Amino acid sequence: MKITIVGLGLIGASMAKALGRVALVAGVDTSGRTVRQAMDEGVIAEGSVDTAVASGSDVVVLAVPVGSVVETAWRVIRHIGDDTVLTDTGSTKAHIVESIERIFPSFVGSHPIAGREDPGYASSRADLFDGAATIITPTEKTRPGCIDRVRTLWETCGSTTHTMDPAGHDRLMAMVSHLPHLLSYVSMRLADDLHLHRQFLGAGFRDFTRIAASDPIVWRDIFLDNKDNILPLIDAYMEELDRLRTLIDGNRARELQDTLSSYARIRRALYGHTR
Repeated sequence: MKITIVGLGLIGASMAKALGRVALVAGVDTSGRTVRQAMDEGVIAEGSVDTAVASGSDVVVLAVPVGSVVETAWRVIRHIGDDTVLTDTGSTKAHIVESIERIFPSFVGSHPIAGREDPGYASSRADLFDGAATIITPTEKTRPGCIDRVRTLWETCGSTTHTMDPAGHDRLMAMVSHLPHLLSYVSMRLADDLHLHRQFLGAGFRDFTRIAASDPIVWRDIFLDNKDNILPLIDAYMEELDRLRTLIDGNRARELQDTLSSYARIRRALYGHTR
């Protein structure tokens, strides 16, 4: 089996490392240096900056930023036939799925919930997907055999697979992933001078801001592509902050405590007493 991965960053290179033991893996990246490194290290068997290397693939994975997925699909499908299954790794799905289904019949959207804040090939690892969830987003147009092949692909990487419609996926990710990343980024605007007090930064600050070190290009594309779901959440968050501000400004201790307790109950319902 030949699997071509377009984009040898964190996700793409981690897939290549996980799949290399069971398939011939080809890699494409805009950086010739990254391609050469991946070949020298035995991560890929074939490599190029040209998507023509995808010819003859059983599966092609588009592991590029959300804003580049559709454009990259156009460049790939010139070199593959309908018997090749095409999938992606993007954190948004509705626009991507709708756009690629118009131009290629064997596409299945997918999204591994397995990123890290450190981007790039150097951060990739073969066990990145072990035990992680991957959401597959078929539609009524998706060929059943294509779904099975994409499911097998991710399970071979060590992931568990789950099915969700593209729009539902985007609504969920806006809440559990996209908004938290946005808030972590914004918090850094208030932290310009904190390097002067680094020795006092506790675990809470570190944990909350960890994901602000994520790839800004990746997250720029996600925020813009999923803005219809993210913008209402920003508005709701600002309203909640304004409510808290009113309670604090008015020294309304009992109401403030009750509000904080309600937040804590929701958190415990999600995770129990684990951190």
